[in-house]
Amino acid sequence: MTPEEQVIEILKKNQIEYIFSVPCAKIRNLLILCTQNFKHIPLTREEEAIGVITGAYLAGSHRSALLMQSGGLGNSINALLSLAVLHKIPIPMLISWRGIYKEKIIAQYAMGQHITRLFEASDIPYIEIHNEENLSELDSALQQSFEHETPYGILLSPKVWENSKLQPLEIKYPSRERVSEIHFVKGLKKPTLTRFEILQGLQSFLTGKIVISNLGFPSKELYAVCDQASNFYMTGSFGMVSLIGLGFAMNVPDEVIVIDGDGSILTNPNALCTISQVRPKNLTILAIDNGTHGSTGNQLTPAYSQIDLELIARSFGIQQTGNAYTSEEVIKAYKTLEIGPKFIQVYTKPFNTAVEPIPMTPLQIKKRFMEFIQKT
Repeated sequence: MTPEEQVIEILKKNQIEYIFSVPCAKIRNLLILCTQNFKHIPLTREEEAIGVITGAYLAGSHRSALLMQSGGLGNSINALLSLAVLHKIPIPMLISWRGIYKEKIIAQYAMGQHITRLFEASDIPYIEIHNEENLSELDSALQQSFEHETPYGILLSPKVWENSKLQPLEIKYPSRERVSEIHFVKGLKKPTLTRFEILQGLQSFLTGKIVISNLGFPSKELYAVCDQASNFYMTGSFGMVSLIGLGFAMNVPDEVIVIDGDGSILTNPNALCTISQVRPKNLTILAIDNGTHGSTGNQLTPAYSQIDLELIARSFGIQQTGNAYTSEEVIKAYKTLEIGPKFIQVYTKPFNTAVEPIPMTPLQIKKRFMEFIQKT
């Protein structure tokens, strides 16, 4: 059995359902085998996986793994710490460890030679696998990740694959033909309602639904208006909320509502690319656009006068889009748009409402939410 095939068997043994990846040439064959054996979702940026894996785990402890090269840890560290570690989400990371063995690309040394210290500084457990003979240690690492509900780094040296007898596998390329056409004319009028007033008007609409809410004031305002066990309130990992919603929607038949914002969408627009690729029929994103970073002092974002979020969503391939200025218009757009994913840009005035903090810890929020899902 080749080392690539050994990895596949160990992943299967540990009941991995999803593979998320950003490619590396050293694990090219392994990635192709993942496509053949798992639900494999390629990503454009490594930190996306942290959000989607979190959503899948919240939806019923669905098991996932992330494949990336060592440089990708730098793109993921904030989401790992402020989402996965904070909420105890198991994320085994199979990392193609560059910059340590017969490396020809100088740029790979910077992260490769310091990655172990990054794990140590972050208190994230990790192992080093330097030879094919040590691949059995992968099994234990996966078990530890899920048993202790923790991210886990699995550093795979290029030497592991050096003597593999697996012949180069062929990537199957589908036909690349399409017609792209967007006719988009939309004016912007002055918003008259705040985010809090919009949420107040949506109270009945949101009641009983699964709602994933953005960090900061959006979650605090939602808690004040419509607290329920089916709400998941984010407390960190800026830019991840729609990806959490995606991971959740992939694993439940229920409608999933995400309350996102212009600042966080512009921080991580790649999320819309992945959502468009997966195309969950039951996901709706309410993009609250007040043109500011509301939780950090109401600094202007490019959406205030330059960028149209609905057009961005269309450009990424999300076809069912709309916009609204009132709660009634939000509900009308939700009912009018066809099967998801749906993206509704909701224009509001800047500024926040003075509400109390959410009186739950991140782990309490997670526990209440998952217990609700298990009962439904």
